[in-house]
Amino acid sequence: MHSRITLIAVLLFSLSSFCPAQQAATCDHWTFFKGFPASGINRWNTVVGTGTRSDGSIVGFIRYSNGGVTTYKFPNATQTHFSKRNAAGVTVGDVDFNHGLIVTGSSATTIDYPGAPQTILTGINKWDSMVGTYQYNDDADFGPEWTGFKMWKDGSFATIAPPGALNTKPNSISDTGIVVGWYAAADEAVPFAPDPFHGFVLANGVYKTVSYPNAFQTSLNDINSAGVIVGSWGGSDGDGGGFLYVNGKFKDVLTPGGASTAVNGINDNGYVTGTYSAGSFIAHCQ
Repeated sequence: MHSRITLIAVLLFSLSSFCPAQQAATCDHWTFFKGFPASGINRWNTVVGTGTRSDGSIVGFIRYSNGGVTTYKFPNATQTHFSKRNAAGVTVGDVDFNHGLIVTGSSATTIDYPGAPQTILTGINKWDSMVGTYQYNDDADFGPEWTGFKMWKDGSFATIAPPGALNTKPNSISDTGIVVGWYAAADEAVPFAPDPFHGFVLANGVYKTVSYPNAFQTSLNDINSAGVIVGSWGGSDGDGGGFLYVNGKFKDVLTPGGASTAVNGINDNGYVTGTYSAGSFIAHCQ
């Protein structure tokens, strides 16, 4: 998959230093675990993500609230990725970055945006409305370009792309229908170089840009029904961190030891999940 879409993976898993904002989130009930990077958490504190099994295969991981872990590999897939999971236990992701993936119990279905060579599902709500991204162009200078979409339960699609976006990645859709993610603007793109990107919120057909103060890159990664958003930011010099975004204010999320984090998921009970330098975590934050 092209680097302009996978840039956020670098931001999420390579945090090395931290420049705090003015306010820190209050977090408790910490649980730390290893084995895979956490990307989403549902109502029941079930966490999903993607990791490597002992046999070397890249698969989807599910960690239940009791600490039990299972893995899933799509038949004949080289890589299976899990992104988010709803309260009913439906998990979305992709197969080899080429096909969107929906897993319900032991059943799995792949989804392709009409005419697109690559499709990825990134979020799902309790109504089984989903969001994702698909490749729409392949530019000689900028490489493959991607835009976002929403897919309803009946299989119909709608494009998601903030005005002026070159690449768009929706990451989550709340139970109230609000979409969050990130986009790279066409007028800021530089050939063969990392792009700055900005978080966005799409509510009632209106896009709002949200950028962490002085950050080179901002990604909004999840939103709950109360409108609390979690995300991650990266600086041009390699620093970064995770945050809550509540009522227009950023609150940095740090581990009890003060380590910077990437915050990738939040549920309606205020529990968040994400990664830090030593593994993954769950915590209650406000």
